Amino acid sequence: MGGTEILLQPSTDRTRKPLPTWVLLILGSVALAARIALFPYVSPDSRLFFVPWMQEFRTQGASALGGEFSSYNFPYMFLMFLGSLIPAEEHYAVKIVSLVGDCLLAFSVRGVVKQLPSAGLRPEVAALIALFLPTVLLNASMWGQCDSIYTAFLLLSLRSLLLRDGPRAWLWWAVALSFKLQAVFFLPALALIALRNRHSLALPAMAVGVWGLFSGLPILFGRTLTSTFSVYFHQTQEDNLSMGAVNIYAWFPSVTAAEGKIPALLICGLGLLVMATAYWRGPDSADRNVLLAISSVALCPFLLPQMHDRYFFTAEVMSLLLLHRKKLRLVPWLLAGTGLVAYCLYFTGYRYIWPLLLASIVQFFAIAAVVFELWRTNAKHQKDPLTPQSTANSRASSTRTT
Repeated sequence: MGGTEILLQPSTDRTRKPLPTWVLLILGSVALAARIALFPYVSPDSRLFFVPWMQEFRTQGASALGGEFSSYNFPYMFLMFLGSLIPAEEHYAVKIVSLVGDCLLAFSVRGVVKQLPSAGLRPEVAALIALFLPTVLLNASMWGQCDSIYTAFLLLSLRSLLLRDGPRAWLWWAVALSFKLQAVFFLPALALIALRNRHSLALPAMAVGVWGLFSGLPILFGRTLTSTFSVYFHQTQEDNLSMGAVNIYAWFPSVTAAEGKIPALLICGLGLLVMATAYWRGPDSADRNVLLAISSVALCPFLLPQMHDRYFFTAEVMSLLLLHRKKLRLVPWLLAGTGLVAYCLYFTGYRYIWPLLLASIVQFFAIAAVVFELWRTNAKHQKDPLTPQSTANSRASSTRTT
């Protein structure tokens, strides 16, 4: 038992020397300067939602945490309340909150890469690449959104899975879900890995409890129970089958959500079944866990109805873990490119539809490549370099047989 615990400690691959501190400082400063340069821009979402919410907090103070003026869950609204205490213009304060999320995202990317010697990346380099991804840069600093926050917690959940730490994996996922409903895109991968590793049923129950605790806090400030726990329900009441997302439903702009939701859910279920089969037919290793996680967070927004333009954010960041794979090293850049197309269409008011259609074709092949690699690795995995997890499993099995 003790030997296994030692093997599951963070990787210390000495062949990957850390970058000099001065290089990290320069690149980090450039990333920060690029974000600050975008701060003056006020996006439609900021103008319609975030700035009025910030004004509400500055007018009402902490009591606004019990208000029904927002469509976001409590954890983010609490961060926005803290942001309202910053002596800056409202839209600057909103983006400062999101900037903290970018820092957390870089930390989480670094943590995951440290557990993957086979990734061939220095952890700090991976963190910097994540900060310079176009959609990561634009999401917080130009759009004013906070997708980096929930994505950071999903990465921490993935890191816990790589360490075979089920309780923390479910805990971090629950925290991510408390920030954004899009955290459910990671749930199929988490559930499959948990089922295969025989996680206790108490862990999903604990996750629901954590989500309920964080989500239910507005009740203490006077918000009704129904209003508090219906925030995510209202986020799913869109009229269109696609809300600017780079997915297959971009080709059916005239189909309403009422007409296409059920068929879309069935299609998504079929896609996830193929993904689950691909995972289950091969060994349970760290590399295949990563492939499964990326497949899950990419397939869900690609096949689910009523998806928004930003919903591939997690897939774009998580796909950086594929840069070491010769057959998949283009995938992160393809996803980054299609994400940038969606963002440009948002910022230009969706004047054109054809870029979205072309991007959805690229998106299909990028995601299909990841799922196919997951399917294919069942035979070739034994020839791959052992990861910490597969090494640990082999050592533990050998210990049991002796």
